[in-house]
Amino acid sequence: MRFELVAFDLYGTLLDVSGLAKRLEPLAGPDAAALLAKWRKAQLERTWREKVYEPFDVVTERALQEVAPGIDAKTRARMCETWLSLPAFPDARQALESLGKARVRRAILSNGTPAMIRAALARADLEVDDVRSADEVRAYKPDPRVYALLPRERTLFVSANGWDAEGAKRNGLTVASIDRGTPPPGLAPDLHVHSLAELAAAIWREQGVRVVKGTELDPNTAQTPGMSRAAAITRARAGAEKIWAGTVTIDPNAKTGAHHHGPVESVIYVVKGRARMRWGETLEYTAEAGPGDFIYVPPYVPHQEINASRDQPLECVLLRSGQEPVVVNLDIAPREPPEEVKWIDPIHKA
Repeated sequence: MRFELVAFDLYGTLLDVSGLAKRLEPLAGPDAAALLAKWRKAQLERTWREKVYEPFDVVTERALQEVAPGIDAKTRARMCETWLSLPAFPDARQALESLGKARVRRAILSNGTPAMIRAALARADLEVDDVRSADEVRAYKPDPRVYALLPRERTLFVSANGWDAEGAKRNGLTVASIDRGTPPPGLAPDLHVHSLAELAAAIWREQGVRVVKGTELDPNTAQTPGMSRAAAITRARAGAEKIWAGTVTIDPNAKTGAHHHGPVESVIYVVKGRARMRWGETLEYTAEAGPGDFIYVPPYVPHQEINASRDQPLECVLLRSGQEPVVVNLDIAPREPPEEVKWIDPIHKA
């Protein structure tokens, strides 16, 4: 699947919570790492336990007061401020930059308040395209309201916290879990990686070149009487944004009904057989094309494809300038006989 948005959990996924221990030592002494572990545990448990919503900075301060009641208010405030300067994991910046180059939007979905998130990202020098906070819905993960802040289609949610990855999966998101030795999610994620670098590589693999085999063409596309279309390159199948490509086959001595494709431009490449095109308000003009020839059909032009051979099928490759399968079938009484048009290249005149 090609993703348009990759949304990251912040604390423990992009930012290393354990990295606070060194910064806390001048304030909490040599046992700072042990205190941080208790603080983080109490912080999360308060988000799961408390019935009345409080912003994450308030939760963070009260969790510290809970596990270290002897710390004075001034020191406690300084310790809480360290959450605004968490260190990033070593591969975080490069992974985000790599996703940007892959034209994937990058977002944060975090329990932190918007101010906390933006301050921490700025301090860690991490760039994303959007920030979504649990504060918007006044609830905490794994509440479904938080995950509903993200679109489900073409979105990948990434977390190194197993409970968070599980919550997102239970709420219908496509999920990547980063295994850093913490408890895994209770539901299998869609993607399991061990680092942000591995995640970026996996997304590049899916976002890159796509090969659609000739045996994998999809006939479930708009049809016109007299021809058979099969889709190859579409948004759903290959992630194409601006083009549609497929094949078209017309039986021997058969023709399509008159139609046009709305605002979409079309290019037809003749692979096999002989194509006769008619176009105009009453299909009053005609021209023919053979193998190796290209046919250009402008927007809104009424036209008709005809297999000029009585015994060979006409096989073509079709390319359109839009994703919507616009086919407007028309009821036209063609003028007979049509006028043959000899096309002359204005650039390479004889």
